Amino acid sequence: MDNDDFSYIASELNKTREELLAVIAGLRRDAEQKEIYFIENRNSLTVMSKEFRKVTSENKDLRTENRELKETITRISEMNKLKSIDIYGRGSEKLDGIIDNTACQDEIDEDHEETAAPAADDRKARTIPFPIRHGYRPDKPKQKVKREADLSKLPQEQRFILDIEGLDEKYGRDNWRIAFWKRHVTAEHDPAVIYALNTYTPVISAGLEHVLFTVPYEQSILKRSFASPSLVADIIFKKYFLAVPLYRQETAFSGFGFELSRQTMSNWLMRFAPDLFGPVYDHMQQRLLEVKYHQCDETTLRVNKDGRAPGSKSYIWVHITSELLDTAPIVLFCYELTRGTDHLRKFYEDFSGFITCDAYCSYQVLGKENQNVIIICGCMMHMRRRYAQSLMLIDTEKLTDDEIQALPETKALEMIGKIYAVDEPLKCLSADERKKLRDLNVRPLVEEYYEYIESIDTDDALISARLKDAITYSKNQKEYLCRFLSDGNIPIDDGATERHIRPFAIGRNNFLFCDSVAGAETSAIIYTMVETAKANKANVYWYIRYLLEEMPCHMEDKDRSFLDRMVPWSEEYRQYEMQKTAEIKAPPPDAGIVYDTKPSTPKKRSRRSEVA
Repeated sequence: MDNDDFSYIASELNKTREELLAVIAGLRRDAEQKEIYFIENRNSLTVMSKEFRKVTSENKDLRTENRELKETITRISEMNKLKSIDIYGRGSEKLDGIIDNTACQDEIDEDHEETAAPAADDRKARTIPFPIRHGYRPDKPKQKVKREADLSKLPQEQRFILDIEGLDEKYGRDNWRIAFWKRHVTAEHDPAVIYALNTYTPVISAGLEHVLFTVPYEQSILKRSFASPSLVADIIFKKYFLAVPLYRQETAFSGFGFELSRQTMSNWLMRFAPDLFGPVYDHMQQRLLEVKYHQCDETTLRVNKDGRAPGSKSYIWVHITSELLDTAPIVLFCYELTRGTDHLRKFYEDFSGFITCDAYCSYQVLGKENQNVIIICGCMMHMRRRYAQSLMLIDTEKLTDDEIQALPETKALEMIGKIYAVDEPLKCLSADERKKLRDLNVRPLVEEYYEYIESIDTDDALISARLKDAITYSKNQKEYLCRFLSDGNIPIDDGATERHIRPFAIGRNNFLFCDSVAGAETSAIIYTMVETAKANKANVYWYIRYLLEEMPCHMEDKDRSFLDRMVPWSEEYRQYEMQKTAEIKAPPPDAGIVYDTKPSTPKKRSRRSEVA
């Protein structure tokens, strides 16, 4: 703009040049100030945007943390409730037992506040109260028959009591006679007797030089030790069958006046297990691997001195023959430091057949590494257990019977219950007959179950996490869970293995841990002997004593065929047990006890306070 233009604008605005310059200078200052404000606002917005993004991110993290904490609290609460049911409730995964468990929870909780009694309705029929006995209840006929059958298996002793003088005093000397004898049956138990057996063997002086020769003592299981088969068998029986730890046995022996330290007993077990039971253990493992159908499971064990950090978990693996086979059952315990697949690879290196187990990934890895050689089969009991746990966490006391029946957990458990109800009676049949009837009666029920769970929308927000887990487990494991339908020798579940693990778990709760790896291996060997004897219906005490008596005689044998006589299903052991049982049944000398006879029933007999 030149001076003429500037003068023209000033004249039009009635402003002088100086006034107009002052206005322009003011406007310029205002513009500069606004520019400063604009820059400051822009910087402030940038800072606010950053702060907003930071707050948003923190809020998102807090929401995530809050959700995770709620899930953790819910999970811990569910675990506590399931643990409470496991400890105080009924040990049942059947539908009625689960509902009863949840119904009885208020009776277990000692810290709850008193509430008003619930209104009476038809749900009370589901609650099974604790039995209360009032006075004497006579035996039912079936109970009496069963009791007679149980007592008939025991050695029988007869005793006749006749107090003639008392009867004369009460009824008069010539006014009574014996009409008949009334029998009263009790089961008697004599306490254990511990005694020192002094056995003498001759020392022979022979020849002109009178050289002394000692006749060897062949019955000792450990030189220069007072250990005997009967004593060691009793220690093993109490620890591994009755779950009585060694320190309690030490106290019990002390009560009999026999001081036997737990360390001595432990040393005996760790000596005899590998030396005397070890060859039988290896023989059982060899026989087990010759069988085509197996079941397998594992459980934890704490070992103090295993070369690892304190608190590290070790594992006991249990391998058994299928419960549906006609062969002699074998139960084999194996100790391992870890739960890894290496144990399965080593144990089943030369195996070909079927393994029934749970869904632990190592089994499936083994199956994939040995396709068409090792076939992994699932456990329907583990599938049922997930639905059972989901239903246990629902407060069924607040629901009507129709609402309970409408629950997905209830429907699934009813369907699984029908599968078990049809399959259970088939155990007494041959494998071929079992396979045919499974195809005819069990397979449609399994297909019906899977059709039902496929119809459930697991994305529904009303579906609990545990129910979703149960459905997902069933779908993912379908291939393995249905394999029992393809072969009559494959069991429907792995419950047999869990039943053999249970005695070990009970013992572990008492002795808590093993001090060394050698101690853990000793426990695995002895539990193998005990559980295999139980599975073959052998007397555990007599079988352990049989091994302790017979094995020392074969330790130098190079021919291992004698091991066939050392297993609990051998004819040699059966004869041994029958002989020992017969010795117990025989009347003790000079006991004054009359067996299988009774006095005649005249009016009177010789005067005595007791006829025995």
